[in-house]
Amino acid sequence: MDAAPGDANAALALATLKLQENDPDAGRLFASVSAAHDVREAWIGLAIAHHWQADSQSAGQALAHALSRHAMTAVPRVTDSIVRSLEAPGWCALNPTGVLTVRLMMGRHRRPGPIATLDGEPLALRAERDGERHSARLPDHWRRARAIRVQLDGSDLLGSPVDVSRIARVEGFVDSHDGDLHGWAWCPNNPDDPPVLSILPGDGSAGLTVTASDYTTVATTSPLARPRAFRVPPEALRRFAGPLRVCAANGRALTGSPVDPSAERRSAEAASRIIAERFPAPGTRTGPAIPDLENLGVPAHITGTPATSGYRKRPVDVVVPVYGELELTLACLDSLLKDLPSWAQILVVDDASPDPRVAAELGKLAAAKRIKLFTRPVNRGFPGTANFGMSQSPARDVVLLNSDTLVPPGWLASLRDAAYAAPDIGTATPFSNNATILSYPSTEHPNAIPDLDDTVHLDALAQRANFGCLVDIPTAVGFCTYIKRDCLNATGLLRDDVFGQGYGEENDFCIRARHLGWRHVAVPGVFVAHVGGQSFGSAKQHLITRNLRKLNQLHPGYDALVADFIKADPMAEPRRRLDLARWETFRTGAPSVLLVTHGRGGGVQRHVAERAAALRAEGKRPIVLWPVASRQGDGRDCVLGNGPEGGTPNLRFAVPGELDALAAILAVDKPLRAEVHSMIGHDHGVFDLFRRLTIPYSIVVHDYAWLCPRINLVGVDRHYCGEPDLPGCDGCVADAGTMNDEDTRPRDLRERSARELAGAAAVIVPSDDVAIRIRRHFPAIEPQVRYWEDDSAVPPAEPSPVAEDGVRRVCVVGAIGIEKGYEVLLACARDAANRGLRLRFHLVGHSCDDDRLLATGTVRITGRYEEHAAVDLIRRQQAQLAWLPAVWPETWSYTLTQAWQAGLNVLAFDIGAVAERIRRAERGWLCPLGLSPQALNDRMLGVRPLVADREAPLFVGGRRQG
Repeated sequence: MDAAPGDANAALALATLKLQENDPDAGRLFASVSAAHDVREAWIGLAIAHHWQADSQSAGQALAHALSRHAMTAVPRVTDSIVRSLEAPGWCALNPTGVLTVRLMMGRHRRPGPIATLDGEPLALRAERDGERHSARLPDHWRRARAIRVQLDGSDLLGSPVDVSRIARVEGFVDSHDGDLHGWAWCPNNPDDPPVLSILPGDGSAGLTVTASDYTTVATTSPLARPRAFRVPPEALRRFAGPLRVCAANGRALTGSPVDPSAERRSAEAASRIIAERFPAPGTRTGPAIPDLENLGVPAHITGTPATSGYRKRPVDVVVPVYGELELTLACLDSLLKDLPSWAQILVVDDASPDPRVAAELGKLAAAKRIKLFTRPVNRGFPGTANFGMSQSPARDVVLLNSDTLVPPGWLASLRDAAYAAPDIGTATPFSNNATILSYPSTEHPNAIPDLDDTVHLDALAQRANFGCLVDIPTAVGFCTYIKRDCLNATGLLRDDVFGQGYGEENDFCIRARHLGWRHVAVPGVFVAHVGGQSFGSAKQHLITRNLRKLNQLHPGYDALVADFIKADPMAEPRRRLDLARWETFRTGAPSVLLVTHGRGGGVQRHVAERAAALRAEGKRPIVLWPVASRQGDGRDCVLGNGPEGGTPNLRFAVPGELDALAAILAVDKPLRAEVHSMIGHDHGVFDLFRRLTIPYSIVVHDYAWLCPRINLVGVDRHYCGEPDLPGCDGCVADAGTMNDEDTRPRDLRERSARELAGAAAVIVPSDDVAIRIRRHFPAIEPQVRYWEDDSAVPPAEPSPVAEDGVRRVCVVGAIGIEKGYEVLLACARDAANRGLRLRFHLVGHSCDDDRLLATGTVRITGRYEEHAAVDLIRRQQAQLAWLPAVWPETWSYTLTQAWQAGLNVLAFDIGAVAERIRRAERGWLCPLGLSPQALNDRMLGVRPLVADREAPLFVGGRRQG
């Protein structure tokens, strides 16, 4: 078995297994994991794999990485061999509890001995009797240190310098419920050490400690993650009042800290006392009158009396909170400094970044008077750091700018103009690729991150498309927010007592400002790039979830306020205008061809991409039309894309309502013709578009959606239906439903399809089998057969030999759903397990229910893979044959081609284009549809994986044919 790229846990487990089996492929797998994840086991495995391959330099580099960045519970025995092969003087390592081990190679233990320092301070090394080993226990504060250096005769030992700050780094999250503190923590580079956490009150009084000891499961992106849970009960916290900081031994606060476990209780008590004073009982002492407290929990949507501010524009502080991420920070500041107005200055607040290079580089900029730099001695999170920066100049407006942004020329003046467009505007926020409700082009899917050149280009187009446009929004988005000083003074600073390191603090600020009559506006004429999510690691989603909960507690109805905005989508038109501006830049004067397709991926998507590439090679521009649900939920829209890459999701047009507008845009693109690859999801009014453009269209058949509402001719019994008469089809659809995104009877579907097929300039099919079926149901149509690929070009078969244990490996390829033969595969896997057959199924891809397959013990699954990696992944299974268990008449099958390209002959059912191609190429075996699992397994055990051009036997319809 081999794992698909991206599945790090599976790849690491497989690499370890291959290493135990002396498989040379282990090194490649360890390298793929270590390139993406800093995991100790991956680096050690990579070092061993390189050492066994006699690659001393690569082994030494991998081992040095493991020793210098990870605590070592046990140093692998091969370490001495690797160090000797490098002729290095020795190695050093730090264990989980702070003991440094130094090992000198034979002949190196002479005076003077090794010298070790901790952040430049000498460490007392104790030598063993043999003089080769030395050790030192680090001082108690070692987790707050930066590095250990160990040298012999002025040269670093392998593993030196040891990055103590990385080894001591803690990832974790803290929250509160019903007065407790709970969460999780672990040290990614020292996972064997249970983190000891300090609970520190804000008043400086003595706190308490808790150890995160019990392993737990949380959502994390780290392979081999070993987070540990902790909880402090309410009774242990009652003596504390106010927010509590939860810090690791290195002094860094956990994500979510500070947190106030007694806040809800104190708030409830205070609210009750206020009401009691407003409505005192007879004979009780009353305080001053407290007006307007009918509703203590003010709904988020309430807007106060319009605020007012002066029209005279203030100078601006651009406040950039920084925490690590040196390269992103410097890129941000560089873009800022390229075009900084005289009335603006840059205030950088370094929130105790752990990387010393950050302080050094920022110091250089400050020394050159290019920025004003403030360095916080202790990390306080984004809200506290932002507040510090915003408090430096009480008379200036503020822009809060994330350090992972890129700004174009003129951005600041445009935002300031927008903020002063009305006296009640409090904040202004630009478009960005990553800005939730203000994201562009898509608000639903991740967008590409632009570089500075792309940012400048997009901003210029945004200014042209949306100059002067302002849209009221429920909240600013904190990556780049212009805040007028009058609004800030009236509303107050960000709440650093509630939102920890960040997420939600700007939303709380904006709702408070809204209650005071301030408006928040989007400025779609400005575009600022944003990387996003750099500061919080694997705890990010936990922090977002917690802070959204707190936000709704503070401002009831906040979620509904934002949901209503998203549903109304007043940003749709600005996004569309910007898409149109970009669309104009795509025009080269070349004629175009329209490609109509669905959005379901698969073989259709691949074929459309290949057609687009072919059209571009011919000097034509491919324009793709996808279907999407209408925003109003009562129809279908059509989305334009500049080729299969798309990128303009806001060029969406209701069909048939906006066909005139769609035709007007496309007419400028000089379309020659249209190719209809799929109408699934589309309103069939799209055919009217071709008439309006006066262009011909061809229909390319990829499935049987033209005649079958279930698309693939698979009936109620989950097998090929046999293509019954219309009453039979009616019964199938009534029982099993449709799969084509419409509620159409089979008769109506075929009558409509007959008209559309008859109107086509050509009906193109990929195989003779498809042509036969189309003619059967549409006798007036004569399809043109065009094979998608040249089967004669595939390399000869080179199956792997059967393993020494006699187990035959069968490779199944693709996304295996019901129509692709999932139930047949499951039945065969269970039969192989029940009968103890020497048969294993390797699924390169995934299925509709992996767990049931894995439970048989006879199936291994790689997981999803990238298309370009498929052939190599199939080869790495070292299989004797491939099996395509599809139970429907496939129209082509790219997976068949991939199996052949990987050197395997293929077993399949005698149906559809797969059977036609196997028979024509003589590259496999065919068996009757409906063959029992027992007979299928016997067939797979019995076939000889011979090469086709050596007259390999071909089984057709269950009969052996030579």
